[in-house]
Amino acid sequence: MTRDPYCIAGPAVISFSGGRTSGYMLKHILDAHGGALPDDVAVVFANTGKERPETLDFVQECGARWNVQITWVEYDWDEPHRTRIVSHNGAARNGEPFEALIDRKGFAPNPRLRFCTSFLKRDRIDSYARYWLGWTSWSSVLGLRADEPKRVHRQRSCSGRRRTGATVQLPLADAHVTERDVLDWWADQPFDLALKSHEGNCDLCFLKARWKIEAIMRDRPDLARWWIAQEAKPGKSSAKGHCPDMRLFRIDREPYAALADQVARQGVLALSDPASEIDWEREDCVRTD
Repeated sequence: MTRDPYCIAGPAVISFSGGRTSGYMLKHILDAHGGALPDDVAVVFANTGKERPETLDFVQECGARWNVQITWVEYDWDEPHRTRIVSHNGAARNGEPFEALIDRKGFAPNPRLRFCTSFLKRDRIDSYARYWLGWTSWSSVLGLRADEPKRVHRQRSCSGRRRTGATVQLPLADAHVTERDVLDWWADQPFDLALKSHEGNCDLCFLKARWKIEAIMRDRPDLARWWIAQEAKPGKSSAKGHCPDMRLFRIDREPYAALADQVARQGVLALSDPASEIDWEREDCVRTD
């Protein structure tokens, strides 16, 4: 008899990004366990402060509708193990954890040095498992689909090298779930994430393809302010192997201020071809949605 990939043996942490794919995964895991998770299986959402309000509301609604406890964590250098436990009401909404990390590092993350993902998400979830739950080893359950073979391969490859005690488990990939399966399923549900598919959770994440950032800026120009402010801060001098200007999130395209100005004057530019550049959001080895 084939094992149900949604039957998760504890101890395990289900990483809930607040997206449709991880929501689909969570509900199917709940259903496989008769609607209630085992005591040694936890659900954790890591908030960076740059998630869209729609994402925060979606996480809260999933927990309430499905009667499952979702623990919210944030980066905070001054808290034990650099991790603060928060809630929907108390969660940061103006980028505070992300900005605090940038200020402490003295420079911005970039596609090759993505410390925001590791510090703000993965490490916070691992910290909760190790220090709050007291586990020395556990399964890290991630929502990577079968139609994301590069990400699946990278996560399986990364799993053996992780030193935290977490071993990656990918039930959606094992169940051969695709994006179409996820979208079709959500179309039949009584609620949904109130975001367009290109908007994602982190509002103007520098890992997004340029056309996505331009489209979001066109609809929500106010979202650019935080990113512009971070790039305007004085940065440390370049270190060997790092980008020349450590203030910038990307050196392969204009700073956020220039992008926002171009979108304001010209709209989405003709050169913004969805097929013309790598969407690092989809290539990231450690992303947890």
